[in-house]
Amino acid sequence: MCPEPSSNRQDCPSGRPLDCSACTVRRLVEEHGADAFWIDDDRVRTWRDFGNVFEERREQCAIAGVGAGQIVAILADDGFDLLTWLFAAASLQATVAPLRIERRSELETWAKFTVIDWQVQDGALVKAGFGQTTATSVGLLAELLRRGHPGLILATGGTTGVPKVVLLDLWELLGVVQIKRGRSMRLMPLMRFDHIGGLDIAWRAIARGQSIVAPPALLTPASVAEKVERHRVEVLPATPSFLNLLLLAGADLLQGLRSLRVVPYGAEPMPPSLLARLRESLPEVRFTQRFGTSETGALPVRESGEGFTMQDEADRHEWKIVEGELWIRSPARAVGYLSGGSGGLTEDGWFRTGDLAERTHDPAAVRIVGRRDELINVGGEKVLPATVENLLLAHPLVADCRAFAVPNPLLGQVVGVEIVWRGPEKDPIEVKRSLHEFARSSPKCYLPTTVRLVRAIDSTRNLKKRRSALS
Repeated sequence: MCPEPSSNRQDCPSGRPLDCSACTVRRLVEEHGADAFWIDDDRVRTWRDFGNVFEERREQCAIAGVGAGQIVAILADDGFDLLTWLFAAASLQATVAPLRIERRSELETWAKFTVIDWQVQDGALVKAGFGQTTATSVGLLAELLRRGHPGLILATGGTTGVPKVVLLDLWELLGVVQIKRGRSMRLMPLMRFDHIGGLDIAWRAIARGQSIVAPPALLTPASVAEKVERHRVEVLPATPSFLNLLLLAGADLLQGLRSLRVVPYGAEPMPPSLLARLRESLPEVRFTQRFGTSETGALPVRESGEGFTMQDEADRHEWKIVEGELWIRSPARAVGYLSGGSGGLTEDGWFRTGDLAERTHDPAAVRIVGRRDELINVGGEKVLPATVENLLLAHPLVADCRAFAVPNPLLGQVVGVEIVWRGPEKDPIEVKRSLHEFARSSPKCYLPTTVRLVRAIDSTRNLKKRRSALS
């Protein structure tokens, strides 16, 4: 009998919580057997293949001495390898830290806060033992040991400055996902598995017995559409920014997306005009909103008009708006930051998301309107980049845009925009004049002072609009 982390959970006929114990992995493998688990261009690996590799790697970890309280950094670009190592180490109650190989240098930063005990690289488990402990990291890891649960380490906010290194309780994070049977669908995740969005997609695919299609190494509209068509992908989780790129690629490319049935979107606000164009261009596709953070995991939400509501039968998730900011309480909330500080974590169990939100006509619903740290202060008027973008995207010649703050000696800040322009005008001043004329009935603080014409809007590695200032 394999060891199970301590918990009060019980199986139930309608679906049990997903977890990372060996028993649960074995049950899922037995249920799905020869069904496809991972589909790549050169081969299909079944659930049985997943189970066999999991068992081999779990044995390797056990023989090496990987156990509760130890940190295992998993450097892998191949999603199948990453998931098998992750579940293998976590089933022994270790704390796992998934990273794409291109991000390996981040381990040097992590090592300032905690010791990396083991490292998986090039398919091999090796003893690492580098880094240093702090009182904060020792206390947080001790809390996981007290619970008898495995952990998960993710870095958030690391594109500028020192990243926040988040420690989560993997047992609780997985426990919000219910194992359910249903029609197996082919799903292709675009967010990688060292990001909470990509991991949540993987958890839910595993819990539902779905087939995961490996995404292309380079994420472009053409490469994604080719994969969707080749492998008849039915579910494509994506960010609004990337979905806009698919539309801009043209009708011929959209023909390759005919197999799609569901597109969950999230990670940034969805412009209403973009959602309308997506539904018009892909009428057979159901677009559904997702929402979550690195500190809380993905939340059980459903669309409600222009916003979303929680759909939590167990009432384990709560939300409230405090001074315009969305606060979340979740059973999967982070244990803390190994890098120190409380961030948005409160002592009474809430997480201050930093997302600005407002209620909709539905009293149970909330709408995300932007990030607090992205507000543009135009002479005392607080302007959201998303508000400017939604306004300008309604212009028939604006294919895409990005709004941001530009320093100004008189007003403090003014609005700057990058524009993907489809008109014949090549002079930014002419385009600016056209934009001002189009938006003349809007408050003046929304009108861009600086306009730059670009071929494409820069995005982060997680396919969201990059929100840095214009240089």
